[in-house]
This record gives sequence, structure tokens and C-alpha cells, in this order.
Amino acid sequence: MPLYQSAIDAMDAGIVLWDAGDCMVLCNRQFRTLYAALADLLEPGVSFEALLRAAVARGLIPGAQGQAEEFVAARLHEHRHPQGPLLRSMPDKRWRRITEQRLDDGSLLAFSIDVTELIEKERALEVARAEAQRAREQLQDAIDALPEGFALYDAEDRLVACNAHYRDLYAMSAPAMRPGTSFETILRYGLARGQYPAAEEDQEAWLRERLYRHRHPDQPLLQELPGNRWLRIDERRTRQGGVAGVRTDVTELVQREQQLRQLNQRLSESRAQLHALIGTAQAAILTVDEQGLIRSANPATGRVFGWDPDDLEGRPLAELVPDVDIGAAADATEGGLPPVDLPARHRNGGMLTVNLALSRLSLPGPAQYVALITDVTERVVAARALRAANEQLAHWSETDALTGIANRRLFERRLREEWQRCAQRGDWLALLIVDVDHFKRYNDALGHPAGDTCLAAVAAVLRDCASRAGDLVARWGGEEFAVLLPGVNPDEALAVARTGLAAVAARGWVHPDSTVAPHVTVSIGVAAGMAAADQPVESLVARADAALYAAKRAGRNCARLAQSP
Repeated sequence: MPLYQSAIDAMDAGIVLWDAGDCMVLCNRQFRTLYAALADLLEPGVSFEALLRAAVARGLIPGAQGQAEEFVAARLHEHRHPQGPLLRSMPDKRWRRITEQRLDDGSLLAFSIDVTELIEKERALEVARAEAQRAREQLQDAIDALPEGFALYDAEDRLVACNAHYRDLYAMSAPAMRPGTSFETILRYGLARGQYPAAEEDQEAWLRERLYRHRHPDQPLLQELPGNRWLRIDERRTRQGGVAGVRTDVTELVQREQQLRQLNQRLSESRAQLHALIGTAQAAILTVDEQGLIRSANPATGRVFGWDPDDLEGRPLAELVPDVDIGAAADATEGGLPPVDLPARHRNGGMLTVNLALSRLSLPGPAQYVALITDVTERVVAARALRAANEQLAHWSETDALTGIANRRLFERRLREEWQRCAQRGDWLALLIVDVDHFKRYNDALGHPAGDTCLAAVAAVLRDCASRAGDLVARWGGEEFAVLLPGVNPDEALAVARTGLAAVAARGWVHPDSTVAPHVTVSIGVAAGMAAADQPVESLVARADAALYAAKRAGRNCARLAQSP
């Protein structure tokens, strides 16, 4: 029996054996330590129920407060009919997992293991998931507020998000617009339902062209929808390789252009009818000769540019739109220029953005053109605001909100990038994992606001200690930080760690419940290695993590360098 007792005393778990009558046969040292308040009762022959009631009476089971009898009855049932592991909160605010197993002779063996870190990590994961959900909701709110149709596809051409206006514009394809669905799948869904009139003659050829324009966006695209509706598509590549697109309903503009072309065909027969239409149009319409001089302007020109239409006769169109190229319109095979956004000048000196299309009139004699000009300043401003919002969202997604430093997502991406970069150069890469000593006690003693302030202050100190251009300081999670040091060997990395230790200690932030020092301290695990493309970067992380635990075992408030792999 002494040898058996010594064996179970050495195990890193609380162990107790109950006989078939539910009386204790033996228990190990950790079980006695865990229930030190019951030391006077922990003798062979004591019943499980007697110990349970004593533990409740002495306040050792927080969950039993206020409902002692109900708790005792439920716990006795669980004990006598074990079904699976039990999770219990202990008086020292740590968590234990209790596993009870009935043996063949009717006795019962129970194991109690500390799972506090696992519980805390699960809670931290739930917090991270909630934060990610809030970020997604903020992004969706932002794009839903846009006046244009907006869609974002990832680098694999799968839908990430779109707003309600986008779904309204493509109502036939809307049922297929689920996150993760490919752009091609959504296109084919719309094709099968007749959403794209231009594809009626050859759907596959149309599909190939549209996919190519989507994957290689360079110029705005005009797209027809059923009912003579038209969209202007502006797509741009994101920094992550995806595609962000804005759809603007330009039906009115295109229909006016269609009307203008029809009028051009009948101009020789009905100039009066043309002048009437031009006079009532909301867009600025001007006739221009081959030298680019204005010959006539409709009333809307005054609303757009601030000029009386009569005062514009004989003036260069370039005075209104400096970048207009009449020569290019003359050389165009279609007899004009397609719609293009250009900067323009108001009579009062202010700048605006207009959409200009030039069409050549089918008239004998010297070339004449009709310029259709629409003020799109508000749309351009909105597009710039969208780009700024996307950049801000990208920044938020890679920044820790509490400390203002990089978050784990950005750190893990940079870690892999630097590993590959150092591997190409044959250089060192060092990693520090920093843990604030007894931070939970700090929170318990001073409150979570003080804890948040402490984490932000430690982040600032670490950022000062790793301030080279390529260095990166990030919040690893909870009270842990990670420091990435490209091109730094083991000795240099250990020196940076010691500088960080001293800098934190020098701040003298009072820690009222630390067993290490009267002020806030940190423990640091250091690992450095020659990066290699055929080696996983996770090995560097594992070594730094092991070094951190070595620092904690050494008494904390110190740095430990991982052994070479």
C-alpha cells in the first residue's frame, strides 16, 4: 500500500477511491491539498455524503450557496450514477474537472484536474467571436447605408458581403447571393433567368467576357438589364486580392443618350424636335465643332457650369472640361467617345466632376459633335468616402482596440511573411512572448478598468523597446503580448527582452497582490532561429511559448531563451 500511495501522490490530479458503500478508502496528496479545509475528516471510512455536507457547510462549494439541500441531492445522484465529467468552480476561483468511474467491484474512483486555463481560453474565444461579429455587423451597416449597389468578393472570387441595393438591382440573382457563393455561380443563376439581355445570342461567350472584366478590372463597365435598365459597374482590386464593386443605376443617362442618338439620325429632318428635347434635358448638352468650339448649349448647361448658354457660343469646350480630347473623338471608329469621368470647372472657379460622352452628328460637311455632360460630383465624393471607409475597416480589423497595437490576426500574417522573407535572405527571426505576471490578481485587486490601463501601458513600453522599422508588437491574447524581431539573433533578442523587463519594472506600477514584486512585472519567453522555407514557423512559436513557461517556473519577472532546435 505505501508504494501504491506514493504513486498516486505523485500524480498531477486529485484522486480519491470510494468503496461500494460510498466510504473513502484512500486519497492522494493533491486531493488533501485541494480540500485542506476538510483535513480533519479525510480519513478512511468517512462517507462521501458526510464530506459533501461538510464541504457545503464550510463554504467550499460556491455553487451550493443558498440551495444546500438541492445541491447535495443532485450531487449525490451524480456521484452514485456517474455519466460523464463534471465542471466545478472552487473557492480559489479556479475550475476543476471531476471524472468519476464505477469499478467492477462496485467501488468508485474519482479524478479531479485543474482546467482553469482551458475555461479562461474558451471565454476569451467567445469574446473574440463577439468582437468579430460586431465588426461584421458594422461593416454590413456601412455598406447598407451606401446609395449605390455594393458587393465585395474575396481573392477566390467568393461573395463576402453585399448591400440591399445590390440585391435590388439584380433581383433575379438575389436568391443566389449568399456569402461564399462564387461570382460565376451568381452570374449563371442570373443568366438562366434572363437577367442579361446582351447574353441572349451567346451566353458562354458573354460569360467569359464578363468574368475576364471582373477579374481584370481596369475601366468602368456599362451593363444592360431587362426593361432597358442600365448599370455603370466600377470594380477595383483590394489589397487582399479581392474585388470591390459599385453599381450605379445610370438608366436615365443611358436612355437620354439613346434618345440623343435617335435624334441625331433625324436631325436633318426635324431640328426643331431635337432642340426641344435638348432644352428640357437635365444633363448639359452642347454641340461642338471639330476645333472643339461650342456652337450651342441647352439650359441645363447653366445649372451645371453656371454659364448663360448664350455666353458659351464660340468658347472652347476645354474651358469647361480641360481634359476633353476632340481629336480622339475624330479618330474613334464609332464616331465619338464613350462616357468618361473628367474634372470640370465651374464659372465661379470651383471644380466638379462630370461624366462626358461625345457623339458625332450624322451631318454633311465638317465634323460636329454633341457633348452629353452630367454632374457626377456627389457620386465621386461618395466613392471616395467608400474607399476611406474600407481602408478604416481594414485598419480596425488588424488593430487591438484596447492597446492600439497590432492584433493577433495581423501578427500571425506578418509572422509568416517575415519567416519567408528571412528564409530568402538566410537571416534570423526572433520572437518574444510576454506575459504580465499575476494579471488576474491585479484585475481582482484594482478592477478591470485599471487592468485595461495596465495592458495599454505595457503595450506602449514594449513598442518603445522594439521600435525598428521592421519590428512588430502585438497583443497575443488576454495579458499576453508578442514581439517580432526580424534579423535579430538569440543574444540580441534576449537583450531586447531584458530591456523590456527593466522598462516595465522602472514604471513602478503598483501591484497589490503580486507574489513576485510590489510592482507590475512580466515574464518573457525568447526564441530565435534561422528561418527556412521548408520549416514551419509554428516551431518558432512553440519554442518561445516553452521558454515563457520556463520563465514562469523560474519565479517570473525574468526572461528565458529557448534552446536551439
